[in-house]
Amino acid sequence: MTSVQNPFAALLQEGSTVDGVSHKLVEEILLFTLNKEGGSKQILCLSDVVVDTSEETLCENLVAHALFERLMMSDTLEGNGEAWEAQAITYLHGAFARCERMQGAKKTGSAKIKELILDNASTCMRQPDLFAPQSFATQWLELFEQASEHDTSTQEFLVLVACKVVQEDEPIEALGALKAIFYPLLTELQKLIAKDNLITIKKNIFWILGFFVKDKRAAVLGEILIDYTTPNPQAKGGEFMDTLLGQLLCISILPKTQTGKYEFFQQLSINQTDPALWGLLSHHQQSTFQLFKQLLVLSPEIKRKTMQWIANCLDANVSRGHLWNSMSLNLEQTMYSTASDAFMTSLCAVLTRLCAPLCVPSLKVLLVDPTYCAVVDKDRQMKGVSMLKAHDETCLLPTAEGEERLTAEKYNFVTEIFYMTHKCFELANRPCIERLFRVMRELQNTQTAYEDVLRSDPNNDLTKNLYRMLMEQMQQVLSIRNTLSEPTNDKEMLKFLEASAIWLTEVALMPRESYEQALDNRDFAPQIHRNLELLSDTPPFVAPYMQSVPESIIDNISAYLNFCRRLNGDQFIHIYYSVHDAFFKMILLFMGSSGLVKNPHLRAKLAEALEFLLPTPSIHSNRQAFVTHVFDNHPDRLKVVRSLLNVFVSIEMTGQSVQFEQKFNYRRPMYAIMEFLWTKPEHVQCFRELAIEAEENMEAIEPPIFLRFINLLINDAIFLLDESLSNLEQIKQLQQAQDNGEWNNLAQNERQQQVTNLHHLGMLARFDNILGRDTINLLKLLTTEIRSIFCHNSMVDRIAAMLNYFLLHLVGPRKERFKVKDKKEFDFDPAQTVLEISHIYINLSTDDSFCLAVSQDGRSYSDQLFGYAETILIRIGGGQLIGDMSDIAAKVKKMGDQYKEEQELLADAPEDYLDPIISSLMTDPVILPSSKVTVDRSTIARHLLSDQTDPFNREPLTMDKVKSNVALKQEIEQWIEGKRSAARCKS
Repeated sequence: MTSVQNPFAALLQEGSTVDGVSHKLVEEILLFTLNKEGGSKQILCLSDVVVDTSEETLCENLVAHALFERLMMSDTLEGNGEAWEAQAITYLHGAFARCERMQGAKKTGSAKIKELILDNASTCMRQPDLFAPQSFATQWLELFEQASEHDTSTQEFLVLVACKVVQEDEPIEALGALKAIFYPLLTELQKLIAKDNLITIKKNIFWILGFFVKDKRAAVLGEILIDYTTPNPQAKGGEFMDTLLGQLLCISILPKTQTGKYEFFQQLSINQTDPALWGLLSHHQQSTFQLFKQLLVLSPEIKRKTMQWIANCLDANVSRGHLWNSMSLNLEQTMYSTASDAFMTSLCAVLTRLCAPLCVPSLKVLLVDPTYCAVVDKDRQMKGVSMLKAHDETCLLPTAEGEERLTAEKYNFVTEIFYMTHKCFELANRPCIERLFRVMRELQNTQTAYEDVLRSDPNNDLTKNLYRMLMEQMQQVLSIRNTLSEPTNDKEMLKFLEASAIWLTEVALMPRESYEQALDNRDFAPQIHRNLELLSDTPPFVAPYMQSVPESIIDNISAYLNFCRRLNGDQFIHIYYSVHDAFFKMILLFMGSSGLVKNPHLRAKLAEALEFLLPTPSIHSNRQAFVTHVFDNHPDRLKVVRSLLNVFVSIEMTGQSVQFEQKFNYRRPMYAIMEFLWTKPEHVQCFRELAIEAEENMEAIEPPIFLRFINLLINDAIFLLDESLSNLEQIKQLQQAQDNGEWNNLAQNERQQQVTNLHHLGMLARFDNILGRDTINLLKLLTTEIRSIFCHNSMVDRIAAMLNYFLLHLVGPRKERFKVKDKKEFDFDPAQTVLEISHIYINLSTDDSFCLAVSQDGRSYSDQLFGYAETILIRIGGGQLIGDMSDIAAKVKKMGDQYKEEQELLADAPEDYLDPIISSLMTDPVILPSSKVTVDRSTIARHLLSDQTDPFNREPLTMDKVKSNVALKQEIEQWIEGKRSAARCKS
């Protein structure tokens, strides 16, 4: 009778087969029975719903139908315990876990039940409407949250269910079905992350996300995660923050968004660090890195999508690298166009960790191909290039118009991640470093203003507003500084930049034969660490692929070292000594070679980077002493002087090509390095050798480097000290007008304009004075050991005139014009400058041509000049110099008198004997090849140091092209001798 009433009864007839399912196992695993008499209170009896049977073995189909019916009973189940679990996925997971715990014979017998569980779980995933209104997303999320580290059943259940869905459907339908379940789960997770910060984020977030990326068998789960977190292809940079991965990257010490409030460092101390906060940041970024890493290893397709996510994100945020972005522009249209500092620095931390195998000791960086940035967009996919617009990068050497750059056959993951990490550092850390320095300057200005108003009126609104601004700026400084200097990040970043420096050196020094072999293989990576010695300014062979190496790699290393220079000495670089050698060698190679780096400004930045490696703090640095031995022990250390002079002369200080403050910043570290090198005898010897080389090649086609260097030093000194004195004179006039009450009669805006003018002139005067003082000090150092080149006929008149001019202004009768209030505010120290100028006079006075040149300077020299100087020297503590200065004064006067007699004798020289430029009697006339004009050799040599053109027609000209006018020289000499003979006869 039962078989007629119940549609499942017919299945009972099949239950006697030997391969059936144990009824007892069904009860233990599925927690239901079909035996009304044999059931217990702990399990559910389905005899009324399916069929009543006491058979020990059940037909598999019967169990399948019974299980399905059990799942459909969610609305009618009444009771507590696992047997009455109404949530389908939760129930099936429990059954699966019980199945996994079976041992021995039971394990074998439970295999069919396990398969039935997975079949039904797959049905739930593919046809969730059957089980409405259940939310499988919620059920899965609860399972993930409840799983423990020792419980593998949840991960295994998820993997096998996902695989089952993929097996039973077409790939697109399967992926769609899984996304329909898991997208709501990921949305819920994203909402939770969005509410949290570094302290409140729940530890299980990464645990839950780990279920999607742990197992390669179910790579489809990783694909769901990366697809979910990928914004549309046209997404702006800020939209990447609104993705799930983006929300994780936004959690940092810094505010999540560009306009968010700073949450940490509200109790302030300017050098404050927070190790606990560092620990949280490091742990969070390490967990985010593990998530990215697992995505990258799941499958080739997920790796491609993840790399494309990173590439698209970098491209969408490329405007962060533009100059204006380091300013805090709260403009509506730019607020969301790029991602925040928090997001970008976290992404950089993740990518840097991915680069760990590229670093010492593995040095897989040697597998990075230098032609990556030569690949054009149409070839990207074919060659495995993820980065967008890589071919638009500004590279170390220019490419001729229409020239096609070399590319490799294919690019590996190591190459991709190397370039992406550098791009991310450029868009993340560098703007943050610039912003930090800007806010530090603002903080200093606010502090000064606050202290001023605090003294005058401590209780007014302006004082309170300035205090609030001071607190906000200090909080901002501490937040940025602590984010960038977090120890784990700092260590990983330093090791990555060390690897980059080694790679740069290796690609630049690749021998020609190795390059030709690479050309045959279409793979240009260095492959091995050759560690070749630096033999010359530019390597004998420069591979064409240097046209594809982006400037940003060198820029990033320079920016990092510049950042370290501003901190207090607790970075990893202070204890990681091998990096000093790598940086030192790379800097020496690229700083001094225009054959490797076309951009002189980039080479000047390397000089800034080199200053960080000085083992003692420079005068203008607030950093702690730095311990290194590269200047004493590095095998290439003797190249540093020539390399430094090369970059020094490549930046024309008085030109208009760069802004004044930028020029100031370029020169300052170079002077600091040279002053340090002057304390090392072997480096002083390098200066001497370059001076000798210059004297031997004074008329070479290319003026010797040392000659160009000292010519520029003199130009700089003249320009800087002249500008300084001019600005100080104007400052004094403004200060007097202010003290006399003349400003009181001005309108408010005019008075404010005068205040602005005074501040601006003060800033310019300060720059001029600091750099002018450094220039004069360097000239003093150089002339203690090197004299003859300064007294060469092409140079001596200029240095004598310069010294006379400044000595007259600083000690002469009109010196009061520059007597400003509070000289320290403008770094004006005339006493020190007078002492150093006096030392230069003394150093050069052994050469008669110098003393003669001093006497013949009609602009500033008079017999009283050294008398003025002696009076001042007594007053400023330079009494020990007076004897020497008196001797110089006597020698100069004597030589001047002799020369005057000579000149009076030769005063009626014919016009064609006179130099057409300076109207003096020529002693060594030469003919200029294009204009055919005759000038004195010393005059044209001096002109060509600064301008390699014919002064009469602007045609290109070098000293080797001029021809001695032998006939005219003999004629002049005979005329002079005739005059002298006549004078002797007369006397």
